[in-house]
Amino acid sequence: MNQPSRIVLLLVLIIATVGFALPSATASLSDHRYNVGDHVPLFVNKVGPLDNPSETYEYFDLPFCHSDYLVKKKESLGEVLSGDRLTNALYDLKFREDKTAEILCQKTIKGDEIAKFRNAICNEFYFQMYYDDLPFWGFIGKVEEESWTLDGKGPKYYLFKHVQFNAFYNGNQVVEMRAFSDPNHVVDVTEDAETSVRFTYSVIWNETSTQFENRMDKYSRASSLPIHRQIHWFSFINSMVIIVLLMGLLMVLFTRHLKNDLKKFTNGDEEEDTEVGWKYIHSDVFKCPPRMILLCAILGTGTQLLTMVLLLFALAFLGVLYPYSRGVLCTSLVVIYVLTSTICGYSSASFYNQFAEARWERSVLLAGVLYLGPLFAVVSILNTVAISYGATAALPFGTIVVIVLVLVVVNIPLLAVGGVIGHRLRSKFQAPSATRRFLRDIPLSAWYSKTPGQMIVGGLLPFSAIVLELHNFYASMWGYKIYTLPSILFGTFIILVVLVAMLSVGLLYIQLTVEDHEWWWRSILRGGSVAILMFGHAIYFYAKSNMRGFLQLSFFFGYNACICYAFFLMLGTISFRASMLFVHHIYRSVKNE
Repeated sequence: MNQPSRIVLLLVLIIATVGFALPSATASLSDHRYNVGDHVPLFVNKVGPLDNPSETYEYFDLPFCHSDYLVKKKESLGEVLSGDRLTNALYDLKFREDKTAEILCQKTIKGDEIAKFRNAICNEFYFQMYYDDLPFWGFIGKVEEESWTLDGKGPKYYLFKHVQFNAFYNGNQVVEMRAFSDPNHVVDVTEDAETSVRFTYSVIWNETSTQFENRMDKYSRASSLPIHRQIHWFSFINSMVIIVLLMGLLMVLFTRHLKNDLKKFTNGDEEEDTEVGWKYIHSDVFKCPPRMILLCAILGTGTQLLTMVLLLFALAFLGVLYPYSRGVLCTSLVVIYVLTSTICGYSSASFYNQFAEARWERSVLLAGVLYLGPLFAVVSILNTVAISYGATAALPFGTIVVIVLVLVVVNIPLLAVGGVIGHRLRSKFQAPSATRRFLRDIPLSAWYSKTPGQMIVGGLLPFSAIVLELHNFYASMWGYKIYTLPSILFGTFIILVVLVAMLSVGLLYIQLTVEDHEWWWRSILRGGSVAILMFGHAIYFYAKSNMRGFLQLSFFFGYNACICYAFFLMLGTISFRASMLFVHHIYRSVKNE
């Protein structure tokens, strides 16, 4: 079995394993069926400021009515990583039983508790609950700024004390749930005076024709308005036009210049031969670059991350990942990253062993920590910040232990197995031409053939093709926009990959024509430069948003740095692989001629 066949077989096994390990996204028709009067599970989840999606707290961090015994729902790894903390509540919403002004509790709110509510209202806190696994939201209170001009005492803060639940059913299944905080039932919490409040709620059941299996479609409609789809398709078509134009330009350049160069080299005319620069360095381009262990580690980690992204898209198309599939995305990330460690070890060791047989273990070890190490450091810092704020983003000690055990028991062995397989199936690097012992000097060249210029050109064009879709992605990740178009996102990703590969080849040809043979590391920097522009766009996105506070600032830039670093490794690997294929092709053609 050749190498491509082994890789394809490995990918198939991983997809099958993940497919059996993760739950299906489509709710079973045999579940969630109730008779009239049956208890339907309702859990309160979290509260937080509307403008800061990462700053969320447990629901009962605010002094709401609660039972004497709080029971937290057992959650999956992905739910904990997503910051969900589901807890039982006093609300009793039985299936198809209407209630009006039902008393939740009679509570005396003390001065410090009023201050908590007022601070939450001032920061536009919302609450989130789940009813029969359906998420819904509502606001805690309201601010009346008009009072500033009426009595001159500043704004007034009002706490909502009545919630109306509008439930929709089809047959014996819950299809939709909404929460409406009634502005006519409020209590003034402007002053820190002890206040007695009666919290109430109402439930109104309505029949709907929406089928149970389509009950998640309403969340999709929030981001599938015609104008949004037009913007998505405009971005996609714009990217396709850029690819076609660039491909046509490169085809013209390569077919004209390469044929002329090869013809001149074949004729052996020395006077004409001096016009061709890239053929003179045929004995230098395949010389191993410095820091070969690090280069191979980057290739291994980049290949792993690329495989992980493709598998995530596969799960999205299979229906495993869908809007508000609680915790499934985070669980998928952890599971797939661990399972693809074999690919990381194999890619790193197999490439390194083409040039040397000793110290391949260091390359595999470095590949294992190249991304995981910085990610662990960033998460540790952010977890400390979240603990200091008391936010739900803080990981419990048990979750940290589970993640560490998974990495030690599963990730490291799979990484080692991949390294061993790559070492034993190694093949010697076959350069089309002999390499020199001492490299020739590189002549002076224009700015566009040097590293900074090539990074600018190699990063700017792919970034311009994806910037609109990238903005939508940030709005989904750091806001409340629901991203439901994985097909367009996948198409944009493929466009990004193709543009990076094509530009890498084109810029490499320019580099070789000026007799610059140091292309190994530069090819990685060319592709990775897109990630630098992505992080720059993240800074712009934050500056234009309403996010504020140190917690949100640290989480936004911390996780965006990790995401952009992953893209740097992944796109750098793609750029290097494309450059390697191109160099092999043109110098093999010279040898054949």
